[in-house]
Amino acid sequence: MILSHMLSDAVLAATGLGVYATSFQRLPFFNRILWGFFFLTISLAALVGVLTFAGLAALEPLHQSLTTLAGSLGVICLVVATYALALQRPATSVVFGATVVGGVVLFVLLFLPTVRVFAPVVSALGILLVMLLAVFALLRKQHWAVWLVVGVMLMAFATKVNNVALPIHPIDAYHYLLALGLLSFGKAVKKSQSM
Repeated sequence: MILSHMLSDAVLAATGLGVYATSFQRLPFFNRILWGFFFLTISLAALVGVLTFAGLAALEPLHQSLTTLAGSLGVICLVVATYALALQRPATSVVFGATVVGGVVLFVLLFLPTVRVFAPVVSALGILLVMLLAVFALLRKQHWAVWLVVGVMLMAFATKVNNVALPIHPIDAYHYLLALGLLSFGKAVKKSQSM
């Protein structure tokens, strides 16, 4: 039982659920669901992480699978949702379906031994694409996109916490930085809807 990891995972799960529940009501349906896949896969992985760090070692494979799901389906949904947000257009049912199918196929492929090594690349590429979309939105004078940039920077930094000397454990720092990134994405969406 690792209490600090349980707490940081609980904070991440609560943040993901709370931000999704409060920031996305005014978006078009498919856009909201795309954001939901991103937020809820992270939150579900964090909830299972709480139980795993509480000592339920039998849930470790489920935790790893959910983390892979968040890093594949969740990231692809984030990129497409950000694209729709940057263009201020609703996602169509075709775009939504193609995104979900592509994310699920990627999720399944990431379990193949020869493809598994590319899992971190998928997340890094997703972070890069969201950053480029945020810059595109900023060039279109959409000032709310600054919050996307902040969220992407926090998520990118979260992936590098093992290389930085911090006063807290790297796993806890990772969870807290992801939670701050989720807050930033929620702030971006709220600001985009108020303009």
